[in-house]
Amino acid sequence: MATEGESMDVDSAAPSGGDTPMSPPKAAEPIQPEEEEEDCSDLSDLLESINDASTTPSAKIPVLTSILNDPAERHGPKASAIKERAVYALARAYCEDNRHDEVVTLLTGAACAPFFANITKAKCAKVVRAVLDAVCALAPDKLDMQAQICHNIIAWCQAEKRSFLRQRVEAKLASVLFQQDKYAEALALVDNLLLELKKLDDKQLLVETHLVESKIHHGLRGMAKSKAALTASRTNANAIYVAPALQSQIDLMSGVLHCEEGDYDTAH
Repeated sequence: MATEGESMDVDSAAPSGGDTPMSPPKAAEPIQPEEEEEDCSDLSDLLESINDASTTPSAKIPVLTSILNDPAERHGPKASAIKERAVYALARAYCEDNRHDEVVTLLTGAACAPFFANITKAKCAKVVRAVLDAVCALAPDKLDMQAQICHNIIAWCQAEKRSFLRQRVEAKLASVLFQQDKYAEALALVDNLLLELKKLDDKQLLVETHLVESKIHHGLRGMAKSKAALTASRTNANAIYVAPALQSQIDLMSGVLHCEEGDYDTAH
């Protein structure tokens, strides 16, 4: 049994609730100043300066290149929007100036590299596809140039491991090869692409790729395979929204196949 002296020592060692020292209040964290919006007035002025109707395409090219090679390396939202417009304008200027070799290396060359390195992959894919569509519209007869651009972008996508963009450019390349009457090469590309797309269930690209497949088989006079591919394209199209331009191509191909079978009423 503890003696009276021992019990006194224990009681005096235990701190009482009222005597517990309170921790000092934490100092308030300083308020961080908001980042100032970057000044892009010089880039904006350069971009607006080429809108003059008297400015020739050859005169626009160095101005647009200087915007993309921004020494200040500004990559904020405002600067990125200006540089995106500059990429589109530069592609148009090259086509209008008949500098098709420059168009081929535009997207994968040094001019666009800093811009693409500082935007999201989704944004990059949007810009590349928009430029590719614009070039094809401005130079529809330059199929060799279009094919070379596609090959360059595909090689770049493989090096950067950008499968989403690569698949879309491969679909475009298959369409270009079909227009060049390179049916065997186009069909081999489409077959490999469809294997990937079916695993991913990318219905939008499946619609486009099956449509190209149908056109290729029609060119090879394989009507049964052409109809099967068109049916697959329609099946995927029924599950998603299809743009009117793409839907018109599907209907046109359907009419062509009905004409091949002598069913002119349905084709009409």
